[in-house]
Amino acid sequence: MKILLTGFEPWAKWPTNPSGVVAESLNGTSIGGCEIVSTALPVIRGDDIAKVASLIAEHEPVAVVSLGLHGSASALHVERVGINLKVIDDVDYPIVDGGPDAYFATLPTRLMVRRMREVNVPARLTYSAGTFLCNHIMYSALHLIAENERDTPAGFIHVPPTPELVVKQGAPQPSMALETIRRGVTAGIMAVAESLT
Repeated sequence: MKILLTGFEPWAKWPTNPSGVVAESLNGTSIGGCEIVSTALPVIRGDDIAKVASLIAEHEPVAVVSLGLHGSASALHVERVGINLKVIDDVDYPIVDGGPDAYFATLPTRLMVRRMREVNVPARLTYSAGTFLCNHIMYSALHLIAENERDTPAGFIHVPPTPELVVKQGAPQPSMALETIRRGVTAGIMAVAESLT
């Protein structure tokens, strides 16, 4: 069994992206009896879901877990809802014309948060994946799975910036060590694998 894990490439003011770094660091590992297939996605609407669609078709994963950077988070945010909305130049557009207004994550979100906390990683459920690429990939992946009538669970985790990234920004803000992020994500994936048995 395979679990697809994605993060994002660096973008804008972030010279590295811990979501992509953590995802790629877990590629080929085994968590909870599942092989992790992972990649960093391009920070381009459309290209992100095209890559995910290709990987789903190739690997037929039993779950899809997406990661993204939340610049002001102080904990891992396990997202519950992806909305059919993208904001471009302060104008609202649907991600999918005529698509459902929202999708709920189909991952075991509460169990994921519990397992993350058990390994001493701050984590919480949140109910807004934003209006940029993080929400885009969450909604798009769930929509793709629904449209193809798959029962593959999918969802999204926001991760904080690392201390090194915060220092480069020159202003105090929350951060989390890369290894702590990795430990929390691993625990979250372990919960996903646990729910599949």
